[in-house]
Amino acid sequence: MEQKRKCYKMLHKTKTSSYRNKHKEARRNARSIALAQENTRQSRVSELESMAGKKNVYRVAKQMANSSQDVVTNGQLVENE
Repeated sequence: MEQKRKCYKMLHKTKTSSYRNKHKEARRNARSIALAQENTRQSRVSELESMAGKKNVYRVAKQMANSSQDVVTNGQLVENE
């Protein structure tokens, strides 16, 4: 998405065919990424709707909460990446 935005800005400034082609390619790439993300979301939703998935909801939520917290060691703050 960021690459698409950069290509659009350069296309808007220069209006050359090379940037137009780069922008078209970036748009196609962004669409394929969006479709892949949607497929992943749909598979996760269907997994959570099953009985086994309902048991895992709290485990997944706990993992997400722990992964977003900062780690403190020896009084110094270390950020998770």
